[in-house]
Amino acid sequence: MSDQSNAAMQRLGFALVLVPWVVANPGATVESISEWFDVPAEQVRDTVRMLPLVGVPGDSAAYDPGNLFDIDYDDFELNDRVTITNSVGLNHVQRFSTAELAGLSAALNYLAALLPDERRAAATRLAARLGGGTVTARSEGRFAETIALLRACGADRGAVEFDYTSASGHRSHRTVTVERVRMTQGIWYLSGADGVDGAGLPRRRTFRLDRMAAVARSERPPIAADHDQSTSASVDTVSRDDEAEPITVTLEVQAEAAGVLMAFGERLTDDVSWPVRRLVRVASVPALVRHVSSLPGRVRILAPASVREAVADHARRALAVSADAELASSDESPDE
Repeated sequence: MSDQSNAAMQRLGFALVLVPWVVANPGATVESISEWFDVPAEQVRDTVRMLPLVGVPGDSAAYDPGNLFDIDYDDFELNDRVTITNSVGLNHVQRFSTAELAGLSAALNYLAALLPDERRAAATRLAARLGGGTVTARSEGRFAETIALLRACGADRGAVEFDYTSASGHRSHRTVTVERVRMTQGIWYLSGADGVDGAGLPRRRTFRLDRMAAVARSERPPIAADHDQSTSASVDTVSRDDEAEPITVTLEVQAEAAGVLMAFGERLTDDVSWPVRRLVRVASVPALVRHVSSLPGRVRILAPASVREAVADHARRALAVSADAELASSDESPDE
């Protein structure tokens, strides 16, 4: 940077700090300002004389007198005192919009789950000062201790035990080797090895923390037989209802089911042409299957084939149950 540019930056920096200081200390003499900021008195006078040329454009995008700084000229010229009589924009209080406050609140909630206690307290105080809501206590509410335990286990490839309730309401006891803990779309997930498959390879699963209970460190390795000994459900039945790693699904959605896309964070404009096709990341295929099945003809799964088949299988089973119910009803009805 040249000497001329450096001098200009210094003058600008001085002007930026001079204005709020003078507003807080009206009537200060040029000499006192010079001593306070350790700058020559003539530089103070030059900066003050420049202020009436500075301001912000008004609604008309023009610099009208009311949009420029102003000073008490008589007091300045006769007594060498500086008083700003019109401080443009300095009294304007900046406020966040509702959407900005919501975004900040969500970000603080997310950070609170990752920060240590002392910084979490600072996040809580900041949220209170913003007036955008209070950060949920103890990182996403009740999950702080669980997250800390899972991360500790993940650091040494340890295992945890917990009771798990799947999306369909099936309950089981699990032993999982912790691989990672993450948040996706505001939901915390545990990913890890949940036993082994038929080939002896680790069977990886993803579990939602809000469906886990009685989480504790385990000293025994995950094994397939450790799934659910309290029910007669087979391992195959249980694994189909587990949360798998998020996959990409191609949806074709009619206007009546726009809420499906909005649930995945998709933004839709008024001029969208229906039906629309979107790629979405799905963490729970069973939940998506049930959602799609509740909107017949309004949502189609285009890919992958495994999810299409899951929807078709769900429909076939529903039709079979309906047919059996109709048959039982007709058998019980009296002859006419």
